[in-house]
Amino acid sequence: MRVTLGTPVKTGLTDPALSGLSQAERAARALAESRRDSEEPLPIRLLADSIDYRATLRSVAAAIVPDIADWCFVDLLDAEGAPRRVEVAHADPAKADLAVRMRAVPLGIDWSTPSVQTIRDRSPRLIRQIDESVLAWATHDPDHLAVLRAIGPNSMVIVPLLARDRVIGALTLIRSVTLPGLDESDLVKVRELAGPAALAIDNARRMADERAARIAAQQEVDIERHERSLAQEGVARLRRLQSVAASLSAPLPPKVAARVAFENALSMLEPSRATLVGARDDGSLEMLYAYGWPADLLERWRVFPPDAPALVSEAHRTQTPIFIDTVEALQNAYPSVQEIPKLLGDQARAVVPLLCDGRSLGAMGLAFRKSRRLEDGEREFMIAVGHLLAQAIARARLRR
Repeated sequence: MRVTLGTPVKTGLTDPALSGLSQAERAARALAESRRDSEEPLPIRLLADSIDYRATLRSVAAAIVPDIADWCFVDLLDAEGAPRRVEVAHADPAKADLAVRMRAVPLGIDWSTPSVQTIRDRSPRLIRQIDESVLAWATHDPDHLAVLRAIGPNSMVIVPLLARDRVIGALTLIRSVTLPGLDESDLVKVRELAGPAALAIDNARRMADERAARIAAQQEVDIERHERSLAQEGVARLRRLQSVAASLSAPLPPKVAARVAFENALSMLEPSRATLVGARDDGSLEMLYAYGWPADLLERWRVFPPDAPALVSEAHRTQTPIFIDTVEALQNAYPSVQEIPKLLGDQARAVVPLLCDGRSLGAMGLAFRKSRRLEDGEREFMIAVGHLLAQAIARARLRR
């Protein structure tokens, strides 16, 4: 059974003065009576003033449930013109699962369901009595039918949402447990609500779209700024590498080469502590350069075995760079390497082996007071400095 405003229907009213009137005439009379009985039956002003999209949808639903109906669905057209169910409100908290299922129902722009038809033809609909034939018409597939049947509707009102002379969606109201069913006076109330509600929703959605556009534009600006900054930093690192390569091409003792590499290159990464260890003939590791170490701790670690609980030992043994962004990551990946970071307050670590001709000549490490993830360019820069240092150390050993 499909009923639209302007179509004569059997209302079930007993007043003889109304028996010969069409639905449109009865609706007009109900509108006049509602205006006499109440100055503002619905919170229209609240809806018109709302600027938050989700809050506006909740306000629309709150104006309907439970005062007018047990259920309210808000369907809006998306950017492609397809209807989407964006809000479902219900009066019974026990029906929350049904609400979730009803909201998940997809809508097709070519469906013949009441809400989609209302969006297409912009005509309100009052269905005073819902039977199985109406349920079949109001649903698109067996799952949709099962959800609507579980709601147990006895009457329904669907009105279009019109804003700025265009349809943006539709409101669907359902009474299930509340009696009597929806009638012309309810249709009048909902039509009164639909105008300001549609305008408020449209305004709020426009503002949300504008905010999203501004955020997206700002993100693009930030990305471009970040990329420019990375490019500038990359140029600076390349110049540092060229300078260090030129300096290390001269015959330098390993400790002097280490100082040149750290002070002229790796210092731009702003570490709180720096370490360079070299492999000795007996396989042990010797501290060649240290920055930010306490004297007593440095003395303990001046020479140590290759399997000592330290990240420089691990990088040297495995010939693999190690980058640790946080204390938690260090604890998870290397639970045995905790003593020095705790003593010195390290939050992040970066360690690379000194590789030359397929073998490791030692390792160098940087520590940072705060959690930090080195950018890919910074990691590549550190590995490149490690290669330069390894070559310098190898040349120094050949001259011994």
